[in-house]
Amino acid sequence: MLAAEGNRVPWHRRLAKRRCSLLLSLAKAGLTVDDHSFKSPTPLLAGDRVSFAKNVSTRALYIQVRDHLAHQIAQGALKPGTPLPNELELADRLGVSLGTLRKGLEALEKERLITRRHGRGTFVRDHAVDTPFAFDNLRTKDDERIPFTIQFLGATIDCASLEEQKALELQEAAPVARCRQVRNYKGPFLFEQIALAASRFCGLERAELQQPYQLAVLAQEHGVLVGDAVESLEITQANPTVGALLGVDAGVPLLRLDRIIYSLDRVPLEWRIGYCRLTAVKYVTTLRA
Repeated sequence: MLAAEGNRVPWHRRLAKRRCSLLLSLAKAGLTVDDHSFKSPTPLLAGDRVSFAKNVSTRALYIQVRDHLAHQIAQGALKPGTPLPNELELADRLGVSLGTLRKGLEALEKERLITRRHGRGTFVRDHAVDTPFAFDNLRTKDDERIPFTIQFLGATIDCASLEEQKALELQEAAPVARCRQVRNYKGPFLFEQIALAASRFCGLERAELQQPYQLAVLAQEHGVLVGDAVESLEITQANPTVGALLGVDAGVPLLRLDRIIYSLDRVPLEWRIGYCRLTAVKYVTTLRA
């Protein structure tokens, strides 16, 4: 089962983790930030005004707005579920036009950092509630999300293998957390092997991996902004170990899912391989031109 609310990391430790992750992300992007700004993050909701007029930057102004708000979300100054001020007020606080603000908000919405609720306003997205399985394309035969349970088989932390180094773009001896689990719905239908780039989640502790985790929740706790994912599919055959876990004979055809999830700045976070029997579920995806 998923972690209970009472097992979540205390707020002050989560803030320290967000600070560490954000500083690493900014360093990789070639940016610098005054370290004092992280010691007492001031929420945008406090009423202070921000101006980009004196910033020397080749980046479009709406991108600077997007970056500023994204950094506040990563820091924890804007917490999950927090409503943003109305657009007129927010544009005034940031010192930008309404059109520039709206373009920045559209970018944040596409990146799933905020959500707009008709008649209610704009909110910082709570990934633990809104998108716990954002990249999961498996559905029931009736096209519904699968109400599965998880049998957790354990987790270890070790140095990355050569395959993991390549998939996750890690240096030699970088730590990875490996998890194994089986999803159940009308019997076992998916066996998953997961490799998590542990060094990209500052302050990650072994205790956080003693039960199934949701990447969206883990990233939110550690100030990591999740971007997109790449997934490939192929038909394979069950080996004796996988067959025993899924209750099928060795040699039975299975769907193999190979997925890498990236951060917003295209750094690999998680590599997940799944072996799926399709007797009670199906794979569904949306294609766009």
